[in-house]
Amino acid sequence: MNVYAYYDKQKEYLKNNLPETSDITLVDSMDEAEYIVSGRFTEADHHTKLKGIIIPFTGHNGIDLAALRRHDLMLFNTTVHSVYVAEMAMRLLLGIMGNLQIYHERMKDCDWSNRNSESRLPWTTLINKRVGIYGFGRIGRHLKAMLAPFTTEVLTIDRGKDYGDAILVNDLEGLVEQSDAIVICAPLNRYTEDAFDADILARMHGMFLVNVGRGAIVNQKALYDALKDGTLQGYASDVWYNYPKNNEKKAPSDYPVHTLDNVLMTPHFGGFCDEAPNKMNAKVMNHLLNIEAGDFSEALDTEKLK
Repeated sequence: MNVYAYYDKQKEYLKNNLPETSDITLVDSMDEAEYIVSGRFTEADHHTKLKGIIIPFTGHNGIDLAALRRHDLMLFNTTVHSVYVAEMAMRLLLGIMGNLQIYHERMKDCDWSNRNSESRLPWTTLINKRVGIYGFGRIGRHLKAMLAPFTTEVLTIDRGKDYGDAILVNDLEGLVEQSDAIVICAPLNRYTEDAFDADILARMHGMFLVNVGRGAIVNQKALYDALKDGTLQGYASDVWYNYPKNNEKKAPSDYPVHTLDNVLMTPHFGGFCDEAPNKMNAKVMNHLLNIEAGDFSEALDTEKLK
């Protein structure tokens, strides 16, 4: 079975770890491959030998699903790092509610924020707050478990799944109305893009918003306006609108969100803690070995993907 790995790290891992008994051959050209390990696929990448795509992470927004369905190709992804993304969401939520970004920057200037006076800047506790989770997949479920020591009031939108004891609401408007903070864990698709628009953000007065889904789920101009005028109390995000090529310096948004005090930022590293890469690469290899053995049970149902 010929496999093309787009990313050097996956290629190196597979070279070093594929069992000698395996009949998997790593090839240097996509045109020779039966399976491609990549987060990108377009119509131009298709050829007659190709049977499937393995995404070495979770999101499928780089995959042309129409082309995939048209050529009856299988799709696999890797979700073992979801728990780490949930951990990052928890870290961002506690950080933005705790004013850590402000305290840290002030302490760098030896500014103690009037800690012994009545004008000192307080932080907001997560204890007994109502937290809405937008996107109740693997990341959302892990996050709900992590919230348990702080609050039992976790809300999500009812889309007919198993939500345990989460409080269910009918739609995003209901989630906003009943939550003190919302964490976005959803994938980007035509239904979630710009879901948090000017109208929704205008309803979030005094609330906190955390994003570990995708940047474009929140309209970036509306986000900047809501942060600038103080409607949103705070925004923390690991996902953005503009990404650099190589090591260039690049602002994460078309608007100067990164200059605001009520923003906490990380560079889309949620799934890449110290333990994650090996586990993700091992999962990719596991997919390949299962496919070689004729086990396609972990293939995604592409007809249900949006």
